[in-house]
Amino acid sequence: MRTALAIAGVLSRALYAQSDLGRVLPANKPLHVVAFGDYGSGNSHQQAVAQAIGKRHAAAPFDFGITMGDNFYRCGVRNLEDPLWKSRWEDLYGPLGILFYASLGNHDYGRPPVVCPLQQASADTEVEYTSHSQSWRMPARYYTFAAGPARFFNIDTEGWSKEQLEWIGKALSASRNEPGIKWRIVYGHHPIYTSGVHLNQRRIGELRKELIPIFKEQKVDLYVSGHDHDMEHLRADGMEFFICGTGGAELRKVRHQQPNSVFTATVYGFLDLALSADKIGATFYDTNLKSLENGPQAGGK
Repeated sequence: MRTALAIAGVLSRALYAQSDLGRVLPANKPLHVVAFGDYGSGNSHQQAVAQAIGKRHAAAPFDFGITMGDNFYRCGVRNLEDPLWKSRWEDLYGPLGILFYASLGNHDYGRPPVVCPLQQASADTEVEYTSHSQSWRMPARYYTFAAGPARFFNIDTEGWSKEQLEWIGKALSASRNEPGIKWRIVYGHHPIYTSGVHLNQRRIGELRKELIPIFKEQKVDLYVSGHDHDMEHLRADGMEFFICGTGGAELRKVRHQQPNSVFTATVYGFLDLALSADKIGATFYDTNLKSLENGPQAGGK
C-alpha cells in the first residue's frame, strides 16, 4: 500500500509539473489573444477590466486569453469549493465564452508569508480546477500549446526549479522547426526586465540570468508577464517584453524607467495581441478601450 501511494504521489507531481497540450487551434488561422495579470482582487477595478475585455471581445472576438498569475488575492484559493472561484473568476470571465490559459503567481501560492501567515493556498487546486470549468485552463504548473502561427510556453516563475529550466530549454528547442510555427511566446508571472517597484527583486534577477541566454539562443519573440502592477513595453536582447499587471489589483507607479523601456502607463486595462503568419501586433487598452501603445509590428524573421 505504501509503495502504491508513493507511486501515485510521483505520478501526481509529474502531472502537475509540465504538459504539452499540442495544437489547440489550426495553424493557418490568425490569432487574437487577450492578456492580463494581477487581477483577482474582487474589487470594482477587476470588474471594470473584465467588462472592457467583454466589450473588446464583442467588437473583435478573442480566440482565447492568457493570464499572468496572482489570480486570487491576497492568498490564493484553498480548494475547489472556495467561493472565490465563482465571484472572482466564473462570474466575470465565464460569460465571455472563451478559454483562458492561466499561470501561477506568488499570491496563488499564499506568498509572501507575512501577508498570508495562516492561509493554506493550493496551487495544485488551480491545476485541478481545469476539469471543473468551461473557461479556465491550467493543465499543469507549466505547460505549452500551439495555436495559429504561434507556440505558447507558460512558465511557473514562483515555483521555479532546475527541472523547469531544463524543460523550457528542451521545449523551445523542439519547437524550432515545428510545422506552422512562426512565433514563440513565453509568459509567466514575474517580469525579466521591468521599471516597476520590483526592479531589484532577487527572483527577477535570477530569472534574467537563467532565461535570457536560452531565449536568445532559441530566438523567442515575446515574453509577457505581470507582478508589477503597471503596463510596460521593453525591448532587449532581440525580444519584446510586455508587462500587464493591471487586471484589478492596486496599481503601482513605475519606479525608474529603464533605458530599454519604450512605454509605461499606470492604468487599469489589458494587452491585446494580434498574430498572423507575417506580423505580431500588441496594443495596451485601458478600461475605456482607449489604445495606449501599439507595438511591435514585427515582420518576418
